[in-house]
Amino acid sequence: MSLPLPQENPSPARTNLFRRVLSALVLVPLVLGVLQYGSPGLVWALVLVIGVLSWHEYAGLVENMGVPVCRVTGLVLTVLILSAFLVQGYLVQEPYPEGWVALPALSLIVLFLAWLTGGGDRRLGLDSLAYSLLGVIYVPGLLGFLLLLHDPVYQNRWVFFVLLVVWVGDVAAFFVGRALGRRRLAPRISPGKTVEGAVANVLGGLAGGALAKLTFLPSLSWGHCLLGALICGMIGQLGDLFESLLKRNAGVKDSGRSIPGHGGLLDRIDSLLFAGPAFYCYWRLMM
Repeated sequence: MSLPLPQENPSPARTNLFRRVLSALVLVPLVLGVLQYGSPGLVWALVLVIGVLSWHEYAGLVENMGVPVCRVTGLVLTVLILSAFLVQGYLVQEPYPEGWVALPALSLIVLFLAWLTGGGDRRLGLDSLAYSLLGVIYVPGLLGFLLLLHDPVYQNRWVFFVLLVVWVGDVAAFFVGRALGRRRLAPRISPGKTVEGAVANVLGGLAGGALAKLTFLPSLSWGHCLLGALICGMIGQLGDLFESLLKRNAGVKDSGRSIPGHGGLLDRIDSLLFAGPAFYCYWRLMM
């Protein structure tokens, strides 16, 4: 009588990869569909959900460091700032928004007023205000630049360009880094990232930019295409490292668990938060 063979359990890495792919297959078409076919109100709702969840994750990271943040006030500012970006990008559509330099100052005033009336600990007051202001600038202040990339002629094609460059670069970095990664890129804050993965990220981003030109941006010159993709690929990786610094100080691996296989939402948009404003500046100043 033969004994039944033990069933082989899938490895954690393989299971996690399956979850990553499945989550991407669900979320990527949803995001692209809303941006392409959704009304400005629906786009605002999508970006608002992303911004609110990302702010919540950021606040959790800072609180893990032992620093209280102005959660409610930061949430209100997130909604207001993203709403202002939407109006500017989809309704006003002027290239250089006037008076937006006052937003950080106004945010600091609002945050300080909230802390003052909330009876916070004086010894942690400056830390709380500094991290709260950083979160307001980091999450809605940077995320909103993707809304400014909306153009009357090209609609959301510039947004798709940035998304494609960053996403293809991330995929290339993930697989090349796992297969060939040997030299660490920034071991103090992100031991898992390698130089080989960073190079693959840039090359993958260039391929994503070329794909964008060949499919939905035929009028874009090759020079602007490749230089814009290079900027997104390099600056986007700084965004990844910045979030790694936050997680390192918070003592956590992921910013949250909102996306199966990917960690938190902030883990998925960290590169976009830096690449979006960088490409916006290049687009307005050079193209």
